[in-house]
Amino acid sequence: MPKYRKLEDMTSENKLLIDSVSVDILGNHLLATAEEMGVALIRAAYSPNIKERRDCSTSLLDREGRTIAQAEHIPLHMGSMFGFIPRLLEQFGDDIHEGDVFLSNDPYVGGSTHLPDVSVVAPMFADGKLAGFAASVAHHAEMGGSLGGAPDIFSEGLRIPPVKIISGGLVDDQVMRFILNNCRAPLDRRGDLRAQFAAVRLGVQRYADLCEKYGPEYVLQATELWLDKAEQQVRSALEKVTPGTYSFVDYIDYDGAGTEDIEIKVAVSISADNVSVDFSGTSSQVPGQINVVPSALDATVYYAIKAALDPELPANSGFYRVIDIQAERGSILNPIDPAPVWSRSDTCQRVAEAILGALAPALPDRIPAASHGSIPSIHLHGRYPESGQFFSYVESYGGGFGASPAGDGPDGVHSHLTNTANTPNEVMEIAYPFRIKRYGLRSGSGGEGHFRGGEGIVREIETLVPGVRLRTKGDRVRTGPWGLAGGGAGSTLRVTIDPETDQEWIYRREDNGTSLPQGSIIRIETAGGGGYGQPEAAAGTVSAEISQNESKIGGGK
Repeated sequence: MPKYRKLEDMTSENKLLIDSVSVDILGNHLLATAEEMGVALIRAAYSPNIKERRDCSTSLLDREGRTIAQAEHIPLHMGSMFGFIPRLLEQFGDDIHEGDVFLSNDPYVGGSTHLPDVSVVAPMFADGKLAGFAASVAHHAEMGGSLGGAPDIFSEGLRIPPVKIISGGLVDDQVMRFILNNCRAPLDRRGDLRAQFAAVRLGVQRYADLCEKYGPEYVLQATELWLDKAEQQVRSALEKVTPGTYSFVDYIDYDGAGTEDIEIKVAVSISADNVSVDFSGTSSQVPGQINVVPSALDATVYYAIKAALDPELPANSGFYRVIDIQAERGSILNPIDPAPVWSRSDTCQRVAEAILGALAPALPDRIPAASHGSIPSIHLHGRYPESGQFFSYVESYGGGFGASPAGDGPDGVHSHLTNTANTPNEVMEIAYPFRIKRYGLRSGSGGEGHFRGGEGIVREIETLVPGVRLRTKGDRVRTGPWGLAGGGAGSTLRVTIDPETDQEWIYRREDNGTSLPQGSIIRIETAGGGGYGQPEAAAGTVSAEISQNESKIGGGK
Protein backbone atom coordinates (compact mmCIF):
# COMPACT_ATOMS: atom_id res chain seq x y z
CA MET A 1 0.00 0.00 0.00
CA PRO A 2 1.58 3.33 -1.04
CA LYS A 3 1.84 6.00 1.58
CA TYR A 4 -0.42 8.25 -0.46
CA ARG A 5 -2.57 7.81 -3.51
CA LYS A 6 -0.43 7.92 -6.65
CA LEU A 7 -0.90 11.02 -8.73
CA GLU A 8 -1.84 8.97 -11.79
CA ASP A 9 -4.70 7.50 -9.74
CA MET A 10 -6.21 10.94 -9.17
CA THR A 11 -9.33 11.65 -11.19
CA SER A 12 -8.47 15.33 -11.67
CA GLU A 13 -6.60 16.48 -14.74
CA ASN A 14 -4.55 18.85 -12.60
CA LYS A 15 -2.45 16.60 -10.37
CA LEU A 16 -0.95 18.30 -7.35
CA LEU A 17 1.97 17.19 -5.21
CA ILE A 18 0.84 17.56 -1.60
CA ASP A 19 3.20 16.73 1.24
CA SER A 20 2.29 14.96 4.48
CA VAL A 21 2.29 18.07 6.65
CA SER A 22 -0.05 19.86 4.24
CA VAL A 23 -2.40 16.88 4.32
CA ASP A 24 -2.51 17.09 8.11
CA ILE A 25 -3.17 20.82 7.98
CA LEU A 26 -6.06 20.36 5.58
CA GLY A 27 -7.43 17.43 7.58
CA ASN A 28 -7.37 19.44 10.78
CA HIS A 29 -9.14 22.30 9.00
CA LEU A 30 -11.92 19.84 8.22
CA LEU A 31 -12.00 18.59 11.81
CA ALA A 32 -12.13 22.16 13.11
CA THR A 33 -15.09 22.84 10.84
CA ALA A 34 -16.96 19.82 12.18
CA GLU A 35 -16.21 20.89 15.76
CA GLU A 36 -17.36 24.46 15.11
CA MET A 37 -20.60 23.13 13.64
CA GLY A 38 -21.18 21.23 16.87
CA VAL A 39 -20.62 24.34 18.98
CA ALA A 40 -23.12 26.26 16.84
CA LEU A 41 -25.70 23.49 17.13
CA ILE A 42 -25.42 23.27 20.92
CA ARG A 43 -25.57 27.03 21.42
CA ALA A 44 -28.56 27.48 19.11
CA ALA A 45 -30.54 24.45 20.35
CA TYR A 46 -33.86 24.95 22.08
CA SER A 47 -34.26 21.85 24.26
CA PRO A 48 -32.14 20.89 27.28
CA ASN A 49 -31.56 17.50 25.67
CA ILE A 50 -29.33 19.13 23.05
CA LYS A 51 -28.32 22.41 24.66
CA GLU A 52 -27.34 20.95 28.04
CA ARG A 53 -26.81 17.21 27.46
CA ARG A 54 -25.29 17.71 24.01
CA ASP A 55 -26.97 14.65 22.55
CA CYS A 56 -25.90 15.57 19.03
CA SER A 57 -23.07 15.18 16.52
CA THR A 58 -21.69 16.95 13.47
CA SER A 59 -19.53 15.82 10.58
CA LEU A 60 -18.42 16.41 7.00
CA LEU A 61 -18.87 13.83 4.24
CA ASP A 62 -17.70 13.65 0.65
CA ARG A 63 -20.05 13.34 -2.31
CA GLU A 64 -20.14 9.54 -1.97
CA GLY A 65 -21.16 9.74 1.67
CA ARG A 66 -17.74 8.82 3.06
CA THR A 67 -16.91 10.45 6.38
CA ILE A 68 -14.03 12.90 6.01
CA ALA A 69 -14.25 14.60 9.42
CA GLN A 70 -16.27 13.81 12.54
CA ALA A 71 -16.40 15.98 15.64
CA GLU A 72 -15.69 14.32 18.98
CA HIS A 73 -19.31 13.86 19.91
CA ILE A 74 -21.21 10.55 19.86
CA PRO A 75 -19.70 7.62 17.94
CA LEU A 76 -23.04 5.90 17.43
CA HIS A 77 -24.47 8.91 15.62
CA MET A 78 -22.09 8.35 12.74
CA GLY A 79 -24.21 5.36 11.77
CA SER A 80 -26.94 7.82 10.88
CA MET A 81 -24.96 8.86 7.82
CA PHE A 82 -23.71 5.63 6.28
CA GLY A 83 -26.74 4.97 4.11
CA PHE A 84 -28.26 8.45 3.98
CA ILE A 85 -26.12 10.05 1.29
CA PRO A 86 -26.28 7.16 -1.24
CA ARG A 87 -30.08 7.07 -0.84
CA LEU A 88 -30.22 10.86 -1.11
CA LEU A 89 -28.24 10.84 -4.36
CA GLU A 90 -30.38 8.04 -5.72
CA GLN A 91 -33.60 9.85 -4.88
CA PHE A 92 -32.74 13.42 -5.86
CA GLY A 93 -30.11 12.90 -8.57
CA ASP A 94 -29.18 16.27 -10.05
CA ASP A 95 -31.81 18.12 -8.01
CA ILE A 96 -29.24 19.07 -5.34
CA HIS A 97 -28.29 22.74 -5.33
CA GLU A 98 -26.63 25.37 -3.20
CA GLY A 99 -28.88 26.46 -0.36
CA ASP A 100 -30.68 23.10 -0.16
CA VAL A 101 -31.04 21.14 3.09
CA PHE A 102 -32.22 17.54 3.41
CA LEU A 103 -33.58 15.62 6.37
CA SER A 104 -34.31 12.02 7.39
CA ASN A 105 -34.66 9.84 10.48
CA ASP A 106 -35.49 6.45 8.94
CA PRO A 107 -33.15 3.73 10.28
CA TYR A 108 -33.98 1.38 7.45
CA VAL A 109 -32.73 3.78 4.78
CA GLY A 110 -29.66 4.89 6.73
CA GLY A 111 -31.01 8.28 7.76
CA SER A 112 -30.75 7.46 11.46
CA THR A 113 -30.13 4.61 13.87
CA HIS A 114 -33.46 5.18 15.63
CA LEU A 115 -36.31 7.62 15.02
CA PRO A 116 -35.48 10.28 17.67
CA ASP A 117 -32.13 10.91 15.93
CA VAL A 118 -32.88 13.28 13.07
CA SER A 119 -30.17 13.71 10.42
CA VAL A 120 -29.86 17.01 8.55
CA VAL A 121 -27.42 17.51 5.66
CA ALA A 122 -26.57 20.38 3.32
CA PRO A 123 -24.58 20.00 0.09
CA MET A 124 -21.10 21.55 -0.20
CA PHE A 125 -19.78 22.68 -3.56
CA ALA A 126 -16.28 23.13 -4.96
CA ASP A 127 -15.87 25.05 -8.21
CA GLY A 128 -19.60 24.73 -8.84
CA LYS A 129 -19.62 20.93 -8.48
CA LEU A 130 -21.02 18.85 -5.65
CA ALA A 131 -18.12 18.03 -3.32
CA GLY A 132 -19.83 16.64 -0.24
CA PHE A 133 -22.20 17.36 2.60
CA ALA A 134 -22.19 19.09 5.98
CA ALA A 135 -24.18 16.94 8.41
CA SER A 136 -25.70 17.12 11.85
CA VAL A 137 -27.53 14.54 13.96
CA ALA A 138 -29.57 15.52 16.99
CA HIS A 139 -31.56 13.39 19.40
CA HIS A 140 -35.01 14.98 19.65
CA ALA A 141 -36.76 14.38 22.96
CA GLU A 142 -39.78 12.97 21.15
CA MET A 143 -40.86 12.42 17.56
CA GLY A 144 -44.40 11.19 18.11
CA GLY A 145 -45.18 7.50 18.54
CA SER A 146 -45.90 5.52 21.65
CA LEU A 147 -44.65 6.65 25.05
CA GLY A 148 -44.48 3.02 26.17
CA GLY A 149 -43.42 -0.14 24.39
CA ALA A 150 -43.74 -0.57 20.64
CA PRO A 151 -44.15 -3.81 18.67
CA ASP A 152 -42.72 -2.32 15.47
CA ILE A 153 -41.00 0.79 14.17
CA PHE A 154 -44.32 2.32 13.10
CA SER A 155 -45.25 2.63 16.76
CA GLU A 156 -41.97 4.26 17.69
CA GLY A 157 -42.60 7.62 16.05
CA LEU A 158 -42.79 9.61 12.84
CA ARG A 159 -40.68 7.92 10.16
CA ILE A 160 -39.24 10.42 7.67
CA PRO A 161 -37.57 9.27 4.44
CA PRO A 162 -34.97 11.57 2.82
CA VAL A 163 -36.80 14.82 2.08
CA LYS A 164 -35.75 18.28 0.96
CA ILE A 165 -36.84 20.64 3.71
CA ILE A 166 -35.01 23.76 2.48
CA SER A 167 -34.77 24.62 -1.21
CA GLY A 168 -32.47 27.40 -2.30
CA GLY A 169 -32.46 28.82 1.23
CA LEU A 170 -36.26 28.76 1.68
CA VAL A 171 -37.88 26.43 4.21
CA ASP A 172 -40.63 24.22 2.79
CA ASP A 173 -43.43 25.11 5.20
CA GLN A 174 -45.53 22.12 4.15
CA VAL A 175 -42.81 19.65 5.09
CA MET A 176 -42.14 21.49 8.33
CA ARG A 177 -45.84 21.53 9.25
CA PHE A 178 -46.13 17.83 8.49
CA ILE A 179 -43.28 17.05 10.88
CA LEU A 180 -44.41 19.36 13.67
CA ASN A 181 -48.01 18.16 13.41
CA ASN A 182 -46.80 14.70 14.43
CA CYS A 183 -44.88 15.87 17.51
CA ARG A 184 -46.28 16.56 20.97
CA ALA A 185 -43.93 19.51 21.58
CA PRO A 186 -43.75 21.29 18.20
CA LEU A 187 -42.04 24.43 19.53
CA ASP A 188 -39.14 22.36 20.87
CA ARG A 189 -38.84 20.42 17.63
CA ARG A 190 -38.91 23.57 15.50
CA GLY A 191 -36.23 25.20 17.62
CA ASP A 192 -33.93 22.18 17.55
CA LEU A 193 -34.39 21.65 13.81
CA ARG A 194 -33.51 25.29 13.16
CA ALA A 195 -30.36 24.82 15.22
CA GLN A 196 -29.44 21.87 12.99
CA PHE A 197 -30.08 23.98 9.88
CA ALA A 198 -27.76 26.67 11.26
CA ALA A 199 -25.04 24.11 11.98
CA VAL A 200 -24.97 22.64 8.47
CA ARG A 201 -25.09 26.07 6.85
CA LEU A 202 -22.04 27.01 8.89
CA GLY A 203 -20.30 23.87 7.66
CA VAL A 204 -21.09 24.74 4.05
CA GLN A 205 -19.71 28.26 4.52
CA ARG A 206 -16.51 27.05 6.18
CA TYR A 207 -15.93 24.53 3.41
CA ALA A 208 -16.40 27.27 0.81
CA ASP A 209 -13.88 29.41 2.71
CA LEU A 210 -11.43 26.50 2.65
CA CYS A 211 -11.82 26.09 -1.11
CA GLU A 212 -11.29 29.82 -1.61
CA LYS A 213 -8.15 29.76 0.52
CA TYR A 214 -6.45 26.69 -0.96
CA GLY A 215 -8.29 26.13 -4.23
CA PRO A 216 -11.01 23.52 -4.87
CA GLU A 217 -8.68 21.01 -6.53
CA TYR A 218 -6.20 21.17 -3.67
CA VAL A 219 -8.95 20.60 -1.09
CA LEU A 220 -10.39 17.62 -2.97
CA GLN A 221 -7.04 15.94 -3.53
CA ALA A 222 -5.77 16.61 -0.02
CA THR A 223 -9.00 15.14 1.35
CA GLU A 224 -8.36 11.90 -0.56
CA LEU A 225 -4.84 11.79 0.85
CA TRP A 226 -6.24 12.45 4.34
CA LEU A 227 -8.39 9.32 4.00
CA ASP A 228 -5.42 7.36 2.66
CA LYS A 229 -3.35 8.46 5.63
CA ALA A 230 -5.95 7.11 8.07
CA GLU A 231 -5.91 3.81 6.21
CA GLN A 232 -2.13 3.65 6.45
CA GLN A 233 -2.28 4.47 10.17
CA VAL A 234 -4.65 1.63 10.97
CA ARG A 235 -2.58 -0.80 8.92
CA SER A 236 0.46 0.22 10.94
CA ALA A 237 -1.50 -0.51 14.12
CA LEU A 238 -2.48 -3.95 12.80
CA GLU A 239 1.18 -4.85 12.40
CA LYS A 240 1.53 -4.76 16.19
CA VAL A 241 -1.28 -7.28 16.80
CA THR A 242 -0.70 -11.04 16.67
CA PRO A 243 -2.72 -12.36 13.70
CA GLY A 244 -5.53 -14.74 14.57
CA THR A 245 -9.22 -15.08 15.31
CA TYR A 246 -10.44 -13.95 18.71
CA SER A 247 -13.92 -14.84 19.94
CA PHE A 248 -16.28 -13.71 22.65
CA VAL A 249 -19.85 -14.41 23.75
CA ASP A 250 -22.03 -12.24 25.95
CA TYR A 251 -25.73 -12.13 26.77
CA ILE A 252 -28.22 -9.28 26.94
CA ASP A 253 -30.45 -9.87 29.95
CA TYR A 254 -33.84 -9.24 28.34
CA ASP A 255 -35.69 -7.19 25.71
CA GLY A 256 -38.80 -6.19 27.70
CA ALA A 257 -41.07 -8.25 25.47
CA GLY A 258 -40.51 -11.76 26.81
CA THR A 259 -37.09 -12.67 25.38
CA GLU A 260 -34.21 -13.32 27.79
CA ASP A 261 -30.52 -14.22 27.56
CA ILE A 262 -30.06 -12.80 24.07
CA GLU A 263 -26.73 -13.95 22.66
CA ILE A 264 -24.14 -11.61 21.19
CA LYS A 265 -21.48 -13.70 19.51
CA VAL A 266 -18.45 -12.22 17.75
CA ALA A 267 -15.30 -13.50 16.08
CA VAL A 268 -12.67 -10.87 15.29
CA SER A 269 -10.08 -12.01 12.73
CA ILE A 270 -6.90 -9.95 12.55
CA SER A 271 -4.45 -10.10 9.67
CA ALA A 272 -1.67 -7.77 8.53
CA ASP A 273 -3.99 -5.69 6.40
CA ASN A 274 -7.57 -6.52 7.39
CA VAL A 275 -9.98 -6.85 10.30
CA SER A 276 -12.97 -9.13 9.87
CA VAL A 277 -15.75 -8.88 12.47
CA ASP A 278 -18.21 -11.75 12.17
CA PHE A 279 -21.38 -11.95 14.27
CA SER A 280 -22.56 -15.32 12.95
CA GLY A 281 -24.48 -17.21 15.62
CA THR A 282 -25.87 -14.06 17.26
CA SER A 283 -29.52 -14.32 18.34
CA SER A 284 -32.34 -13.67 15.93
CA GLN A 285 -34.15 -10.33 16.02
CA VAL A 286 -36.45 -9.91 19.00
CA PRO A 287 -39.91 -8.37 19.52
CA GLY A 288 -38.46 -5.86 22.01
CA GLN A 289 -36.97 -2.52 20.97
CA ILE A 290 -33.29 -3.50 21.14
CA ASN A 291 -32.67 -4.54 17.51
CA VAL A 292 -29.77 -2.83 15.69
CA VAL A 293 -29.88 -1.76 12.04
CA PRO A 294 -26.69 -2.32 9.99
CA SER A 295 -25.64 1.33 9.98
CA ALA A 296 -25.66 1.39 13.80
CA LEU A 297 -23.72 -1.86 13.87
CA ASP A 298 -21.12 -0.43 11.49
CA ALA A 299 -20.64 2.65 13.69
CA THR A 300 -20.27 0.43 16.75
CA VAL A 301 -17.64 -1.78 15.15
CA TYR A 302 -15.64 1.18 13.84
CA TYR A 303 -15.63 2.72 17.30
CA ALA A 304 -14.50 -0.48 19.03
CA ILE A 305 -11.71 -1.18 16.54
CA LYS A 306 -10.48 2.41 16.75
CA ALA A 307 -10.51 2.34 20.55
CA ALA A 308 -8.65 -0.96 20.67
CA LEU A 309 -6.04 -0.38 17.97
CA ASP A 310 -5.30 3.36 17.99
CA PRO A 311 -7.45 6.01 19.72
CA GLU A 312 -5.59 8.67 17.71
CA LEU A 313 -6.98 7.39 14.42
CA PRO A 314 -8.90 10.08 12.56
CA ALA A 315 -12.58 9.10 12.63
CA ASN A 316 -13.00 8.97 8.87
CA SER A 317 -13.74 6.46 6.13
CA GLY A 318 -10.05 5.89 5.41
CA PHE A 319 -9.66 3.46 8.26
CA TYR A 320 -13.11 1.97 7.65
CA ARG A 321 -11.71 0.46 4.42
CA VAL A 322 -9.81 -2.27 6.24
CA ILE A 323 -12.79 -3.50 8.28
CA ASP A 324 -15.21 -6.15 7.04
CA ILE A 325 -18.45 -6.67 9.00
CA GLN A 326 -20.77 -9.65 8.74
CA ALA A 327 -24.15 -10.07 10.46
CA GLU A 328 -26.83 -12.52 9.45
CA ARG A 329 -30.01 -11.11 7.97
CA GLY A 330 -32.84 -11.41 10.48
CA SER A 331 -30.53 -11.38 13.49
CA ILE A 332 -30.72 -8.80 16.26
CA LEU A 333 -27.81 -7.03 14.52
CA ASN A 334 -29.41 -6.99 11.06
CA PRO A 335 -33.18 -6.99 11.60
CA ILE A 336 -35.88 -7.03 8.97
CA ASP A 337 -38.06 -3.94 8.61
CA PRO A 338 -40.27 -3.10 10.57
CA ALA A 339 -38.53 -4.51 13.68
CA PRO A 340 -38.48 -1.95 16.52
CA VAL A 341 -35.09 -0.32 17.22
CA TRP A 342 -35.74 2.48 19.75
CA SER A 343 -33.37 1.02 22.40
CA ARG A 344 -30.70 -0.06 19.92
CA SER A 345 -27.96 1.71 21.89
CA ASP A 346 -28.11 -0.82 24.74
CA THR A 347 -27.29 -3.59 22.29
CA CYS A 348 -24.60 -1.48 20.62
CA GLN A 349 -22.88 -1.01 23.97
CA ARG A 350 -22.79 -4.75 24.47
CA VAL A 351 -21.49 -5.29 20.93
CA ALA A 352 -18.63 -2.85 21.57
CA GLU A 353 -17.72 -4.59 24.80
CA ALA A 354 -17.92 -8.02 23.16
CA ILE A 355 -15.40 -6.87 20.54
CA LEU A 356 -13.13 -5.49 23.26
CA GLY A 357 -13.54 -8.69 25.25
CA ALA A 358 -12.54 -10.72 22.20
CA LEU A 359 -9.42 -8.60 21.69
CA ALA A 360 -8.32 -8.74 25.34
CA PRO A 361 -5.93 -11.69 24.77
CA ALA A 362 -4.43 -9.94 21.73
CA LEU A 363 -4.05 -6.55 23.44
CA PRO A 364 -3.73 -7.34 27.16
CA ASP A 365 -2.17 -3.98 28.01
CA ARG A 366 -4.94 -1.95 26.38
CA ILE A 367 -8.33 -3.55 26.98
CA PRO A 368 -10.35 -2.63 30.10
CA ALA A 369 -12.94 -4.71 31.89
CA ALA A 370 -16.59 -4.19 30.97
CA SER A 371 -18.10 -0.80 31.68
CA HIS A 372 -21.68 -0.23 32.79
CA GLY A 373 -22.86 -2.15 29.75
CA SER A 374 -25.79 -0.18 28.34
CA ILE A 375 -27.00 3.37 27.86
CA PRO A 376 -29.63 3.53 30.60
CA SER A 377 -32.04 6.41 30.34
CA ILE A 378 -35.01 8.02 32.02
CA HIS A 379 -37.80 9.52 29.91
CA LEU A 380 -40.52 11.49 31.70
CA HIS A 381 -43.41 12.89 29.67
CA GLY A 382 -46.35 14.98 30.82
CA ARG A 383 -48.03 18.37 30.72
CA TYR A 384 -47.41 21.61 32.55
CA PRO A 385 -50.52 22.22 34.67
CA GLU A 386 -50.65 25.98 34.00
CA SER A 387 -50.39 25.96 30.20
CA GLY A 388 -51.30 22.40 29.33
CA GLN A 389 -48.24 22.23 27.07
CA PHE A 390 -46.45 18.93 26.71
CA PHE A 391 -42.98 18.44 28.18
CA SER A 392 -40.50 15.68 27.51
CA TYR A 393 -37.48 15.05 29.69
CA VAL A 394 -34.92 12.63 28.26
CA GLU A 395 -31.58 11.78 29.78
CA SER A 396 -29.15 8.94 29.35
CA TYR A 397 -27.02 8.18 32.36
CA GLY A 398 -23.40 7.19 32.72
CA GLY A 399 -22.04 4.63 35.08
CA GLY A 400 -18.81 2.97 36.08
CA PHE A 401 -16.09 2.48 33.48
CA GLY A 402 -14.18 -0.78 33.56
CA ALA A 403 -10.87 -0.99 35.36
CA SER A 404 -7.80 -1.56 33.21
CA PRO A 405 -4.14 -2.59 33.59
CA ALA A 406 -3.42 1.12 34.09
CA GLY A 407 -5.66 1.71 37.09
CA ASP A 408 -9.15 2.05 38.54
CA GLY A 409 -12.07 2.69 36.24
CA PRO A 410 -13.41 6.27 36.14
CA ASP A 411 -16.58 6.90 38.16
CA GLY A 412 -19.89 8.14 36.81
CA VAL A 413 -19.04 8.55 33.13
CA HIS A 414 -20.57 7.72 29.79
CA SER A 415 -18.69 5.03 27.95
CA HIS A 416 -18.09 3.74 24.45
CA LEU A 417 -20.93 4.62 22.04
CA THR A 418 -22.22 7.68 23.86
CA ASN A 419 -20.52 10.85 24.95
CA THR A 420 -23.22 13.12 26.33
CA ALA A 421 -23.08 15.43 29.33
CA ASN A 422 -25.56 15.34 32.20
CA THR A 423 -28.50 17.66 32.70
CA PRO A 424 -27.65 19.85 35.71
CA ASN A 425 -30.08 19.63 38.62
CA GLU A 426 -30.77 23.35 38.39
CA VAL A 427 -31.72 23.09 34.72
CA MET A 428 -34.01 20.15 35.38
CA GLU A 429 -35.86 21.96 38.14
CA ILE A 430 -36.23 25.10 36.02
CA ALA A 431 -37.28 23.38 32.81
CA TYR A 432 -39.50 20.61 34.20
CA PRO A 433 -41.91 20.06 37.12
CA PHE A 434 -39.40 17.94 39.04
CA ARG A 435 -37.44 18.12 42.26
CA ILE A 436 -34.06 16.43 42.52
CA LYS A 437 -33.83 14.62 45.82
CA ARG A 438 -30.44 13.01 45.40
CA TYR A 439 -27.60 12.93 42.88
CA GLY A 440 -24.17 11.38 43.33
CA LEU A 441 -21.99 8.33 42.91
CA ARG A 442 -23.27 4.88 43.83
CA SER A 443 -20.80 3.85 46.48
CA GLY A 444 -19.49 0.29 46.27
CA SER A 445 -20.90 -0.44 42.82
CA GLY A 446 -17.54 -0.91 41.09
CA GLY A 447 -16.23 -4.46 40.71
CA GLU A 448 -13.45 -5.55 43.05
CA GLY A 449 -9.97 -6.26 41.82
CA HIS A 450 -6.37 -5.18 41.93
CA PHE A 451 -7.85 -2.14 40.20
CA ARG A 452 -11.44 -1.26 41.09
CA GLY A 453 -14.18 -0.75 38.52
CA GLY A 454 -15.69 2.72 38.32
CA GLU A 455 -18.69 3.62 40.47
CA GLY A 456 -22.16 4.02 39.00
CA ILE A 457 -24.51 6.96 39.45
CA VAL A 458 -27.59 7.33 41.67
CA ARG A 459 -30.25 9.98 41.12
CA GLU A 460 -33.69 10.46 42.63
CA ILE A 461 -36.32 12.53 40.82
CA GLU A 462 -39.62 13.59 42.38
CA THR A 463 -42.55 14.36 40.10
CA LEU A 464 -44.43 17.54 41.04
CA VAL A 465 -47.43 17.07 38.73
CA PRO A 466 -49.79 14.10 38.29
CA GLY A 467 -49.88 11.78 35.30
CA VAL A 468 -46.19 11.83 34.35
CA ARG A 469 -45.49 8.83 32.15
CA LEU A 470 -42.22 7.01 32.67
CA ARG A 471 -40.19 5.20 30.05
CA THR A 472 -36.81 3.61 30.72
CA LYS A 473 -34.18 1.64 28.88
CA GLY A 474 -31.00 -0.13 29.93
CA ASP A 475 -29.54 -3.58 30.46
CA ARG A 476 -27.24 -5.27 32.99
CA VAL A 477 -30.18 -5.71 35.35
CA ARG A 478 -29.31 -9.35 36.22
CA THR A 479 -25.66 -9.84 35.33
CA GLY A 480 -23.14 -7.20 36.31
CA PRO A 481 -20.40 -5.99 33.94
CA TRP A 482 -17.65 -8.59 33.76
CA GLY A 483 -14.19 -8.17 35.19
CA LEU A 484 -10.88 -9.13 33.59
CA ALA A 485 -7.93 -11.21 34.84
CA GLY A 486 -9.79 -12.25 37.97
CA GLY A 487 -11.51 -8.94 38.64
CA GLY A 488 -15.05 -8.96 40.04
CA ALA A 489 -18.25 -7.91 38.28
CA GLY A 490 -19.77 -4.48 38.80
CA SER A 491 -23.19 -3.97 40.40
CA THR A 492 -26.28 -4.21 38.20
CA LEU A 493 -28.59 -1.45 36.95
CA ARG A 494 -31.74 -0.80 39.00
CA VAL A 495 -34.66 1.62 38.61
CA THR A 496 -36.91 1.84 41.67
CA ILE A 497 -40.21 3.66 42.15
CA ASP A 498 -40.85 5.11 45.61
CA PRO A 499 -37.81 3.45 47.20
CA GLU A 500 -37.83 2.58 50.89
CA THR A 501 -41.62 2.99 51.19
CA ASP A 502 -44.55 0.58 51.30
CA GLN A 503 -45.14 1.33 47.59
CA GLU A 504 -41.59 0.45 46.47
CA TRP A 505 -41.29 -1.53 43.25
CA ILE A 506 -38.62 -2.28 40.66
CA TYR A 507 -39.31 -0.78 37.25
CA ARG A 508 -38.53 -2.78 34.09
CA ARG A 509 -38.79 -2.26 30.33
CA GLU A 510 -42.18 -3.96 30.18
CA ASP A 511 -43.58 -1.28 32.53
CA ASN A 512 -42.84 1.49 30.03
CA GLY A 513 -45.67 4.00 29.66
CA THR A 514 -46.78 3.74 33.30
CA SER A 515 -48.48 6.90 34.58
CA LEU A 516 -47.09 8.02 37.93
CA PRO A 517 -49.01 9.98 40.58
CA GLN A 518 -47.79 13.34 41.79
CA GLY A 519 -45.03 13.02 44.37
CA SER A 520 -43.60 9.80 42.96
CA ILE A 521 -39.88 9.21 43.41
CA ILE A 522 -37.88 7.62 40.59
CA ARG A 523 -34.48 6.34 41.66
CA ILE A 524 -31.99 5.20 39.02
CA GLU A 525 -28.86 3.37 40.14
CA THR A 526 -26.55 2.66 37.22
CA ALA A 527 -24.16 -0.25 36.97
CA GLY A 528 -20.55 -0.12 38.12
CA GLY A 529 -17.61 -1.13 35.96
CA GLY A 530 -15.88 -4.49 36.17
CA GLY A 531 -12.69 -4.85 38.20
CA TYR A 532 -9.26 -5.78 36.84
CA GLY A 533 -6.97 -8.39 38.38
CA GLN A 534 -7.11 -10.35 41.60
CA PRO A 535 -7.43 -8.01 44.59
CA GLU A 536 -4.23 -9.40 46.12
CA ALA A 537 -2.19 -9.23 42.88
CA ALA A 538 0.96 -7.15 42.99
CA ALA A 539 1.14 -4.01 40.87
CA GLY A 540 2.39 -4.64 37.38
CA THR A 541 1.89 -8.43 37.46
CA VAL A 542 -1.68 -8.59 36.24
CA SER A 543 -2.32 -9.78 32.71
CA ALA A 544 -5.51 -10.39 30.76
CA GLU A 545 -6.40 -14.06 30.86
CA ILE A 546 -9.62 -14.35 28.93
CA SER A 547 -9.28 -17.29 26.56
CA GLN A 548 -11.41 -18.08 23.57
CA ASN A 549 -12.82 -21.09 25.44
CA GLU A 550 -13.84 -19.31 28.63
CA SER A 551 -15.27 -16.12 27.16
CA LYS A 552 -18.93 -16.94 27.83
CA ILE A 553 -20.13 -14.22 30.14
CA GLY A 554 -23.66 -13.61 31.41
CA GLY A 555 -26.52 -15.72 32.64
CA GLY A 556 -24.22 -18.59 33.53
CA LYS A 557 -24.08 -19.66 29.90
